[in-house]
Amino acid sequence: MKRFLLNNGSEYSYEQLLASLNESGKYYLLYKQLDLYLFFVNLIKALANNAPLVLLDADLNETEIDGVNVAEINVPTKIVSTTFVNMEAVVEAVKNSTSEITIFTSGTTGQPKKVVHCVQTLMRAVRFGEKYINQVWAYAYNPTHMAGLQVFFQAFMNLNFLVNVFNKSRTEVYSLIETNRVTHMSATPTFYRLLLPFEKVYQTVQRVTLGGEKSDKKLYESIGMIFPNAKINNVYASTEAGTLFAAKGDSFQIPAAIRDKFLIQEEELLIHKSLLGQSDSFKFDGDYYHSGDLIEWVNEANGLFRFRSRKNELINVGGYKVNPGETEKVILEIEGVQQALVYGKANSILGNVLCAEVQLVEGSTLTELEIRNYLKEQLQDFKIPRRIKFVDSFSLTRTGKIKRS
Repeated sequence: MKRFLLNNGSEYSYEQLLASLNESGKYYLLYKQLDLYLFFVNLIKALANNAPLVLLDADLNETEIDGVNVAEINVPTKIVSTTFVNMEAVVEAVKNSTSEITIFTSGTTGQPKKVVHCVQTLMRAVRFGEKYINQVWAYAYNPTHMAGLQVFFQAFMNLNFLVNVFNKSRTEVYSLIETNRVTHMSATPTFYRLLLPFEKVYQTVQRVTLGGEKSDKKLYESIGMIFPNAKINNVYASTEAGTLFAAKGDSFQIPAAIRDKFLIQEEELLIHKSLLGQSDSFKFDGDYYHSGDLIEWVNEANGLFRFRSRKNELINVGGYKVNPGETEKVILEIEGVQQALVYGKANSILGNVLCAEVQLVEGSTLTELEIRNYLKEQLQDFKIPRRIKFVDSFSLTRTGKIKRS
């Protein structure tokens, strides 16, 4: 039997999935479900039968959801459902689905906002064909958010095997990769940093993709050592637009075919409305949407650029605008550092003082003085944190990124 999903020790085949899809003429328009298999069954059933769907995090509370009737959550809805003879027919139905899928922004900088997408927008970056049919994907994202949907569609549309590694420990992740001979994985840089240190290499992994946060050269080098046969890619995607760019390393290139769909104003990336989903929360500057992402050109003539930071993450320190990502990147270069978070703390004189929390690699004896001495060689004084605190771990958002507030 062809395998579909391994989730918390339970394995499901595509044969079982087909039976679940044909089981009844009901689905859930608004569904809060922790069980990944049941979540995927409902998602596929809705799309294959052209029914609308609202994706909700299982731990969302009522105060976080605007414009949703909470009384309708997990209430079954009747649909005229198709009986599918095989999974190829299901895949074809999903590919041509007219469903609208409502997803929510992560809410890390305010109330989660609704964005409505069609299936074709969500599958903009999906690749089909013979070369993709035997892939095994480590599933390292929340399924209700854009990145999780992107990985799901890439795997499902080629009837691949998904192995759930989201929120698993380092040893569990490595065991699942080895036991199931994972070939592909996509995750946040935070996820990959949590895999350090490593004791052995994993030869079966052919491609590693990073997305959702800035990464760094040291992390790329570590990933290259853990997965020596893997090509490493970086992907830019957003809740508003889905996947837009892919890169090798940290430099993205705007494809020539859609270069007219982007503008740069005061270093901020603006995206043409034709590339977006639909949302009442969108505010446009003419035909363009302010992404909130600041960039720097590597080669403007060729459309090659790097992301610097989120506009709303810049910190005012004594009149200077500090990009916390720049300071984090330098801290992460230090041998013995596993993860770092730089943030501002309100100060009556300076506006903010810069603070850093640092998680060390297991067994590291790195001191605060050694960190400060390194930073003094690399950064201007106002970019060096006044307070450095060592922590054992970081809180993560629902999407697997470091929580910044």
